[in-house]
Amino acid sequence: MKTELPPLSNCVLFFVAVISVVYLYNSIAQRQFIKKQRRPERPKPGFGFYMLWNQISLISFFCITYIIGWDAPSVGLKFEILPVFSLIIGLIGYCIFVLILNTVLNILRISQIVQNDAYLVSVRLIPRQKLQKTLFWVAVCILNPITEELIFRGVLVHQLGIYTNNYYLAIFLGLFVSVGNHIYQGKLHVITHFVFYIFTVTLLYSDVGLLGSIGFHLAGDIYPFMWLKYQVNNHKKRRREERRAKYVSN
Repeated sequence: MKTELPPLSNCVLFFVAVISVVYLYNSIAQRQFIKKQRRPERPKPGFGFYMLWNQISLISFFCITYIIGWDAPSVGLKFEILPVFSLIIGLIGYCIFVLILNTVLNILRISQIVQNDAYLVSVRLIPRQKLQKTLFWVAVCILNPITEELIFRGVLVHQLGIYTNNYYLAIFLGLFVSVGNHIYQGKLHVITHFVFYIFTVTLLYSDVGLLGSIGFHLAGDIYPFMWLKYQVNNHKKRRREERRAKYVSN
């Protein structure tokens, strides 16, 4: 049965297209800025508030355009099973993703490089101030999985696929945007986000639908916070070992 799109779905698609271009430009510009830095810099004061305001603005837009611009079927929301089970399946999917990704990175022998890049990105993004860190946590770990999956999987992939009647084009475009939006993390993270994208799109078109993708993304945003202290200690340990090896070789 063909899904009927709401009357103003083209407006929502246009909005998502603009957001995709803006995110892509910012990601490339941020990557160029990071490459010029000699040492990682902490985010500016108020960054946590800015991130939260950005998420609230996106949620407000989608609340206003609900029904007239998008609805559950048009973005892949499915309720054949209980929503909480869909979220749990997404969380379990992330655990599988981590195991597969770590295996791939170890085979390619780039695991340590990717870990270093991930640590440096965390340093540049996470504020030190307690209030700003809390606002950042709410924005990134709670709201961002919802908005990003709704935008880049629900609308850009699923709704665009229905609109153009070409799901392959929509999936390819979604992959390009997803990888491009995270290029600031480093070229090797393309592998990470490629595998990440495969999992989210697979969940989107499974029985769990977009809720499964949101659960998967939720785990993906919380995981770095859970292991941040470990990442800091591990990064310092690797740096000490590198300096010791360099000293011995000299």
